[in-house]
Amino acid sequence: MSDPLDHSESNQWPPADPEGPGPADEFADEPAWPVELPEEGSPRPSDEGGGPGPPHGCTVARHGQLAGARVLRDSFLRCHPGGRFTILLLDFDSGLEAGAREEVLTPADIGVDEVEFARLATACGGELLNAVVLPRLLSFLLRSEPLVLYLSPSVQVFGSFGEPLATLDKDTPLGLSPRVLRPLPADGLRPGARDLAARGSFDPNLLAVCQGCEWVLDEWAQRVRAEPDAAAEFFEGLPAVVDHRVLRDPGVGLSVFNAGQRTLESSEDGYIVDGQPLRSVHFEGFEPQRPWLFSAEYSDRPRVLLSESPPLARLCAGYRNALVSQGMATEKSSPFDELPDGTALPGPLRAAYRSQWLSAEASGEPVVPGPFEPEAPERDPFAEFLDWAATPGDEQQRAAGCSRWCFALWQDDPLLRRDYPRPLTDDAAAFAEWCAGVGVASGRVPSRLVRSPGPNRSEMTDQLGVAVVGSGRLAELVRLAVRSSGIPNSDDAQYPVVLRCDPSVPVPAGHHLIDVRPDGGADPAEQATVSGEPTELWALSQAGRHAARHVGVQARVLALPFPEHDRPDPATRRHARERLGIEGEFVFVAFADHTEEHRANVLGLVTAFGAAFGGREDVRLVVAVSGAAEHPEAAERLRLATTTDPRILLLEREDSEETAQLVADCAVSLHRAEGGVGGDRYALRMLDAAARGIPVITVEQGSVGELFGREGAVLVGCHGAGEPDLEAAAAALTEAADDPGALERFGVAARERLAQHHAPNKAGEQLRERVEAAYRNWRAKWARDQHGPDEDPLRPLLVARHALHRPPEVGMGGRNAVTPALRKAVLKALGHYDEHIRDIIRSLLDGVEKTSSELLRRQQERADDLDVNAVRAELTQLAQRQEQLGSRVAGADDSTVQARTDLAEHERRLRALEESAGSFGERQLSELAERIDSLTGAVERTLDRVDRLEQRIETSERNQREQLENGLRRTALDIDNTLRSTDALRRIVLREHERNGGTAHLPGTPVVCEAGLLRLPADDTVMLPWLSSHHRWDAEVSALIDSLLEPGGVFLDIGAYVGYQAVRVLGRLNYTGRVIAVEPDETARGLLEHNAEVNVAERLRERLTVLDRAAWSTDCELLGLPAGTGGVEVTSAEGEGHQSAPDGRASVVRLRGVRLDEELSTEHGVGERNLSVVHVDVGSRVHRILAGLERLLRGHRPAVVCSFTPSGIRALGDEPRGVLEEFTSWGYDIVPVGRSEPVPPEQLMQAIGASETSTVKLWLRPGREAE
Repeated sequence: MSDPLDHSESNQWPPADPEGPGPADEFADEPAWPVELPEEGSPRPSDEGGGPGPPHGCTVARHGQLAGARVLRDSFLRCHPGGRFTILLLDFDSGLEAGAREEVLTPADIGVDEVEFARLATACGGELLNAVVLPRLLSFLLRSEPLVLYLSPSVQVFGSFGEPLATLDKDTPLGLSPRVLRPLPADGLRPGARDLAARGSFDPNLLAVCQGCEWVLDEWAQRVRAEPDAAAEFFEGLPAVVDHRVLRDPGVGLSVFNAGQRTLESSEDGYIVDGQPLRSVHFEGFEPQRPWLFSAEYSDRPRVLLSESPPLARLCAGYRNALVSQGMATEKSSPFDELPDGTALPGPLRAAYRSQWLSAEASGEPVVPGPFEPEAPERDPFAEFLDWAATPGDEQQRAAGCSRWCFALWQDDPLLRRDYPRPLTDDAAAFAEWCAGVGVASGRVPSRLVRSPGPNRSEMTDQLGVAVVGSGRLAELVRLAVRSSGIPNSDDAQYPVVLRCDPSVPVPAGHHLIDVRPDGGADPAEQATVSGEPTELWALSQAGRHAARHVGVQARVLALPFPEHDRPDPATRRHARERLGIEGEFVFVAFADHTEEHRANVLGLVTAFGAAFGGREDVRLVVAVSGAAEHPEAAERLRLATTTDPRILLLEREDSEETAQLVADCAVSLHRAEGGVGGDRYALRMLDAAARGIPVITVEQGSVGELFGREGAVLVGCHGAGEPDLEAAAAALTEAADDPGALERFGVAARERLAQHHAPNKAGEQLRERVEAAYRNWRAKWARDQHGPDEDPLRPLLVARHALHRPPEVGMGGRNAVTPALRKAVLKALGHYDEHIRDIIRSLLDGVEKTSSELLRRQQERADDLDVNAVRAELTQLAQRQEQLGSRVAGADDSTVQARTDLAEHERRLRALEESAGSFGERQLSELAERIDSLTGAVERTLDRVDRLEQRIETSERNQREQLENGLRRTALDIDNTLRSTDALRRIVLREHERNGGTAHLPGTPVVCEAGLLRLPADDTVMLPWLSSHHRWDAEVSALIDSLLEPGGVFLDIGAYVGYQAVRVLGRLNYTGRVIAVEPDETARGLLEHNAEVNVAERLRERLTVLDRAAWSTDCELLGLPAGTGGVEVTSAEGEGHQSAPDGRASVVRLRGVRLDEELSTEHGVGERNLSVVHVDVGSRVHRILAGLERLLRGHRPAVVCSFTPSGIRALGDEPRGVLEEFTSWGYDIVPVGRSEPVPPEQLMQAIGASETSTVKLWLRPGREAE
């Protein structure tokens, strides 16, 4: 067998089929091509220069490029003895043979996560995927190699790279190959200068890197992952960011760009280019099926002709034969070119997926899985990807019923763009039919992507009603007016009349579309996004209506309702001002929308502010900014204008407008009125500010001045066509800051004026009239379209009667000159008969007319006698019947579409099966039959074994189940016996304690619990019954207290009662801690001391202090009223003497109330210790007690565990929400016990109000900021 690389007979033509593994039939009929390749055993030049060893070669390939990668590897290793070469195969799969697996690396081998690579393969197709993974491969190899040379799979190596790369080091770690060494001439041949500019000056098929440029590769990898399309751009910019060497050796990188400029000659050792040895040829664009072209990309006017360069022709022929010998003809395509089911993936859909992936990662939202991700038991990535592709990408696609996949297919196919130029509007139905039919049958559209609209698709209801579509402040005001009008309404286009507040929202045809737009849609930016022409246009003021005169449709004025907003409460306002660093200054607020910078005129306001106040420090200007990201130039201009004035604060965040309104003393808008018209957008903002009681300073022209009038706002005059007078504005600002009271009167007047003239009921009445008129117009137009204008049924008879008066034409020309004269003679001769016939016809017409008139009269009389209500009822029934039939027809259409889709899919699968079945020969069929027989025998034997195993497993499971049931029964019996024994032991312990403990003189009943043997009052109706049958009281509170205790700290128990928590904590503290129990009730206090004596060692009891005082916010006299749950309920003294309790059990006692911060600091030395935990179990008095501890709380920052009863707090005349806000002002976070995240006061009050619980347990956790 001859060697395909043998060139001993360089002038002979090799056979058409070069020997190698599996030549392809497609090359069988081609002529032989000259081959000249280096011999396997021929000597190769060694690395020149005596520099470092040979570089580590590498390439990145996919299936379809693997043969080229093997040719590159073999040629590289022949020219670099002792060198190493790495092939990174991107689409490696388990079906690759073992030999091929050993010669390649996979993305997982270089550290690319499997899921991430599957998504990269979905987002980037073809060469783009190679470019994204390339910098990661180079970084991976540089960890262990000093020098790495990347060559693309379309390169073949003919010489050593030792000498060109010897100059690379850590200072210049990058080597680049230029495409040309001289400019390309402008001779019309290709590639030319324009092609070179489009492809780049440096050849990306060759790149040399050495240690020292790792940071560049890291930046490269991050950039191309975020923007895969920027790979070529980043490569072209590499020379600007890192020191490099340009490999100007003419033997490096011979390609279609420079082959016409370099002289290629044969030599004894190989080839020479311009006197230098040939080192590499870049066969970019070379197609083995067309070996007569050096590059098929420039086949129209090629600059390089192989017929004019025999050495280059021999190189191309040899490269082609080498590809065939390496298995190019049998190589399969990349699996990432199509989905797992064989459907080709449209290019625009890859871009859409890439955008979704990156945006989801940036926002933290879930990422749609790629179809090539590995399956998991709980998810199917392929199905999830198809579900995403089946959904519309925007509102226009949703309105047209189009999916992301179908629209991407349309974008990618020029024939579809030609046949269906408007797939989302006029051609939507035809394009959807193509997708369901031809698209599925051809395999270009997966069948599961073709879906019927479904039953949720809304149809238009022919009745008086209005649909409001859109979102935002304007849409909410329109919906408020609609609700006040009482008209049926919806948020989708269900009714004939549609009010659209967002011009970009598509509305189906056939509706009476009314656009509600600020300034009547005069904004050019808004005009560019309009979807569909409206029937009417509603502005918000007369000024806005004048601005809409250019639109070409009828413009009306809609008076919007005045939105009622509560003024912010002082605490919220104070907190917002503290966050912005504002104390007592007078605050002006403005709103800067950078989308209309010139008209908003915020720079003019900044100028007026500076002129008004000079160096005054008692004023501030807060500007709520929007649109800064979309208009960075305008945003930077405003920042630069305000950066030198610390009194001006720019808020560039999502809640900037809400925050500005919270801190505002006055709202200012010096927008340009543009000739005295427009300004509805600013009117909406000022309307919202006035609703919150904020006084307004604005211009006198345009919508805002019309809305507020001179009584409701401070109006600033304008120069000429709406330019605000900045001097007058400065004077108005100065007067407002100097006299806030007068300005406040403007705010009150504005609210009264707007509430009177723009009440919701008035706006609703006006809107109802307009909607009713629009509905009548729609009905009239619909009737005209359906039936046409009414006509007189007798009109044809009248026309026919007039025809009898027309005399015959005798003056027309004929074949000869005497014809007119003959006609006159005949007419004169027959005039008598002509008149007779006319009389007969007149009589007939009179009779017909009379008969028809009589019939018409009788028909009208009959119609007048009809029951109109009955006719209407019948028509209503017919209409309902028609709707039912329409729904059935729609359902039948949907079923037909789905059936057609299924038939197309079945046809495609059947065709695929027929094609695959036809490829089998008789030999394969016989082998298949033999294999089936052998497999059948194996399956039968396996089934026998499975039956035996199933019997054994069934017997084993039955035995295990019986053992488990027996064990469970024994365990349940043991548990029951243990519980009975425990209960008996508890009763024995209590009985022995009562008999031998000397406690007969003590009141109460003993119980055994977590804290030990406690004695509780016998009349306790809450705690005593619970502890009689349970081991713990308030388990969550106890666990929280245990987690908060600190060594050596003080535990303060207020409302200690019989000492459950005090005794329990005292038993857990070491000998350095301390417990202080506060209990004013004498009986409970005696039981507490007894319980401590019984359950705590004497040495530990020394760490317990019991206070007989009542904790309160001030030192005063208090009253103690016996509580039904035990203990006393403390309240302020209202009179002298004792009062009887409601149930007559005892009398009210007087108690001494003290502030605990003073008592504990002066008499008990808490100030010298760390107060770690405070437990307060008096829900309705907790705020009074903690107010008396405020200094200790601020100083020691202890954790507070307390009960909170809003109803009891209200009974004392206090507001529960205010109590919670006071806790937060001390620097505490409010956390419900059992949770870990803090809850705002208003949210907590809402939760308590919605539940049936009157008391909640709270953990007041010291805030991080306070700490």
